[in-house]
Amino acid sequence: MTTRLLFLLFAMLCISASAQEFRRADVFAGYSYANIDTNGLTSRQSLNGWEVSASVNANKWLAGEADVGGYYKNYNIAGIGVGIHDYAFLAGPRLNYRPVFVHALFGLDRLTGSVFGLSASQNSFAAAAGGGLQVKIAPQWSARISADYVHTQHNIFGGAGVTQNSVRASVGVVYSFGGTSMATSSSPAAPRISRTAMQISALGVSVATRDGRGAEVIEVVSGSIAEMAGLQRGDVINAVDIKPVRTPMELAVELSNRNPGAQVKLGFMVRGYWQSETTIILRN
Repeated sequence: MTTRLLFLLFAMLCISASAQEFRRADVFAGYSYANIDTNGLTSRQSLNGWEVSASVNANKWLAGEADVGGYYKNYNIAGIGVGIHDYAFLAGPRLNYRPVFVHALFGLDRLTGSVFGLSASQNSFAAAAGGGLQVKIAPQWSARISADYVHTQHNIFGGAGVTQNSVRASVGVVYSFGGTSMATSSSPAAPRISRTAMQISALGVSVATRDGRGAEVIEVVSGSIAEMAGLQRGDVINAVDIKPVRTPMELAVELSNRNPGAQVKLGFMVRGYWQSETTIILRN
């Protein structure tokens, strides 16, 4: 019953995302380290492995996430070789406040131990709670680091399961896709957007007024300064060298006052929601 409810929750989040104008998906893959509690059978064990996950945003705050991890170790107990394989299959809600995220995941953990050529496996309910940091390094790529507390109940020797309080940490890259279309005035909370475009040749973008909050990027020229700086459609430029800009005209005026080759710091809201900045060098 628990597993069915988890998958139902994840499916509902995915459907909600497809029904809204804000659509975005992330796929993560990377190295993962786990420190496993053996509940007094041995000292805590360090396992190396991998972690992959996929998340679909229902809106800018809430996402549904599915996560799979695998961990491995061979070691000796009293001269006897023992092998451990541990796999976790988890899903649950995730809250985003870019670049920070937190999640609570639930599912199944499968532990396999082998000795003398024989092996035994055991499944356990698993829960993980934690979060991390996801920082954009290219238009569709981000670097991610995360850490979780992991709760399982195993007894590989048989009998009633005993609680393991373990931790894991992961680092890797995220690929983001699915596009983001801006909300329109049909949504009660949506800002009004003017679609009168202005070309900013110094950056290689076309921009439009974003309700007095800056210049929204509506097109990025391939190979332009803006593309190399990581600006994407939907980002809202709202500062030049810390000075606020509220309209495309103000942005154009600020850039025209700077000479070719000058280093300029642009402030912008990623997808119009969370603040970031980048430094560019104007071309001749």
